[in-house]
Amino acid sequence: MSRTNKKLSEKALRSVALRHNIALQWCWNYERMQAAGYAYSMVPAIKELYTEEKSQCRELERHMQFYNTHPGASALIIGADCALEESYQTEMGDSLKVALMGPLAGIGDTISAVLIGPTFSILAASMAADGNPLSILILTLPQIILWIIRFPLFKYGYNQGVNVISDVGNMNALDRLQIAASVLGITVVGGFVPSILSGLTIKESFLATELLDAQGNVISTTAGQIQGGLDAMLPYLIPICLTGLCYWLIKIRKITPLKTILIVCVLAFIAGAFGVM
Repeated sequence: MSRTNKKLSEKALRSVALRHNIALQWCWNYERMQAAGYAYSMVPAIKELYTEEKSQCRELERHMQFYNTHPGASALIIGADCALEESYQTEMGDSLKVALMGPLAGIGDTISAVLIGPTFSILAASMAADGNPLSILILTLPQIILWIIRFPLFKYGYNQGVNVISDVGNMNALDRLQIAASVLGITVVGGFVPSILSGLTIKESFLATELLDAQGNVISTTAGQIQGGLDAMLPYLIPICLTGLCYWLIKIRKITPLKTILIVCVLAFIAGAFGVM
């Protein structure tokens, strides 16, 4: 009998959590995605639960099945999986991974990629444009906090075990949270467009003419009237139009973001060459 029938030690649990939070994305591939990182994370637990090398290899091979979810939310899954491995409910553990990786991917992506990422990235970009060194802290600190949270999330999953499925299933406000996070992220992005692109204006010298007197003194000039007229119609009209153009290219014309960036660069070079901006 290769089973040790022992509870996992705190050392093994800490090692699993640390490996998972650092190495889950290692060896990511299109065939099995995060499976290699997940199996590597489970090595300390499998070694404590099985004595024979053949049994250890068999259990680790089982963890090499397809796996993909948000790296942060995955801490909850592997914590619960450790509890099931400890009681040798391996089939239940495999089913738990399949059941939770989809829903938790949606939760993690919403919080990280929609709510936290764009909000603090744009705030940091705005501060960096003003030369504020705190922009580095604003950009990195939320990501560090999200990474640290993975450890208590792992512990919670381990303590809950299979009950974590019902915990996730009972999140009735999940859909509303995702919608609210998406709306907030889009609102923040839209709100920062004028401040980030405030320097995008028509040069005063563009199409400017001057009226001179007999001594060559400037009596009147049309310099700055184009931008002034645009501001009278709608402040920050050019940044808003540029943002709308990018949205139209990506959403309506289905042009990739990379090609859209290249188009904007070409327009910027043309405008600069003709002295427009």
